[in-house]
Amino acid sequence: MIIPIVGPTYQMEAVSFDNQRSVNFYPILSETGDSKSVSALRSTPGLSEFVTIGVGPIRGGIESGGRGFFVSGTEFYEVFADGTSALRGTLDTATAVVSLEENPTQIMITDDLFGYIFNRNTNVFAKITDVDFPTPSDLTFQDGFFIVTKAGTSQFHISSLNDGLTWDALDFTTVESSPDNLVGCISDRSNLWMFGTKTTEIYQNTGNAVFPFQRIPAANIETGCAAQGTIQELNNSIHWLGTDENGDSIVWRSNGYNAQRVSTQAIERKIAESTNFNDSFAWVYHERGHAFYMLQVKGLDTTLCLDVTTNAWHERIFRNTDSADEEQHRGSCHIFFDKKHLIGDRQTNQVFQMSLDFFDDDGNPMIKERVSQHYDEEKSLITHAQLELDMEVGVGTVTGQGDDPQIMMQYSDDGGHTFSTQLLRTLGPIGNYRTRVKWNKLGRSRDRVYRLRVSDPVFVQINEAYLNGP
Repeated sequence: MIIPIVGPTYQMEAVSFDNQRSVNFYPILSETGDSKSVSALRSTPGLSEFVTIGVGPIRGGIESGGRGFFVSGTEFYEVFADGTSALRGTLDTATAVVSLEENPTQIMITDDLFGYIFNRNTNVFAKITDVDFPTPSDLTFQDGFFIVTKAGTSQFHISSLNDGLTWDALDFTTVESSPDNLVGCISDRSNLWMFGTKTTEIYQNTGNAVFPFQRIPAANIETGCAAQGTIQELNNSIHWLGTDENGDSIVWRSNGYNAQRVSTQAIERKIAESTNFNDSFAWVYHERGHAFYMLQVKGLDTTLCLDVTTNAWHERIFRNTDSADEEQHRGSCHIFFDKKHLIGDRQTNQVFQMSLDFFDDDGNPMIKERVSQHYDEEKSLITHAQLELDMEVGVGTVTGQGDDPQIMMQYSDDGGHTFSTQLLRTLGPIGNYRTRVKWNKLGRSRDRVYRLRVSDPVFVQINEAYLNGP
């Protein structure tokens, strides 16, 4: 019989209720309706070094006019398709997350203290010295204007038209429906979203001669933002880590002029474990029909990832070979450049290419783990004579690590609190497509949870699990 094996991360305090984890695995759904299974688990993309720039860490990046740029430490670099780079400018700060936006000729960078302009036509980099430029807390662009929120206030300011070097002391407005300060901003489909600590207001360009952006009547949301760096647009919706006067730790998605909760109780439990989630950030990308919101919550040892295509959450971890520790994914930012997904490293000066065709993290093992749903039938004693996985086999590497890839299985009969010893089976050397992945004589249980793990650098996909009786 088929038993449930595919699913999201949904790990609760009471593991007897639910203890599911999908780590470096994400669920995919059949689009034909007649695939072997309705859904499957496939391994997430790996990393390979593309270029090293400056001293790091990589603080942000942007693709602009067909060119790729990253901020590494205090330095602003252009990267080229052949994996080389050129220094284009220097910032006055080294650590804060930066915001980058573009107009037809300029790239603007803010770092929570200052602003900078890079002219793509002349390759000239300059600090904004206009005395009317405010201390920025966030940056966006709309209708020819760079727009910044002023730190510690409820004001936002706009630049001169298509000129981020020029600012007027009178070109600002105050978000007034609630007394909370602005945290961040983003432009989405010609609407300007202004996030406060407890509420959000939405503006549009009316062409008003005094100040072009006016608040849309009744477009107020009683939910604010807990961390400016988590505000991201993906699949025509805005996503952010929210907070309001009643609580926090919820991930929201825009739905028209409303906020729709997209985090689960299990994800919110994980977020609440952080003592400083106000410093959290997120980055987004899409690949092969799936769109991902990658939430880096400060203080956690895992990255929380929402697949917007399926609305299912999974986790991504980085296994550090030097320390043997499991930590958050190394990504700090993402750009799509030269048909490549490029990821900045949040700790070092490396820029990685990320691809589903890579099966480790730049030489570090990628641990793929699935902890299953509970399998029980009203507490009846069930014989687990044989567990067999329907999965991709014959995936071994030609030589070296993974030439005979292994999958580890453990099981728990106490609701997921403790697990058995590891039982290994081969996934088959390269080309061994008739390999069967099965375990025999697994005893009897009234409530069983299975844990599966693969660390070899190979493609892994689990379609279904079968439990055969005596």
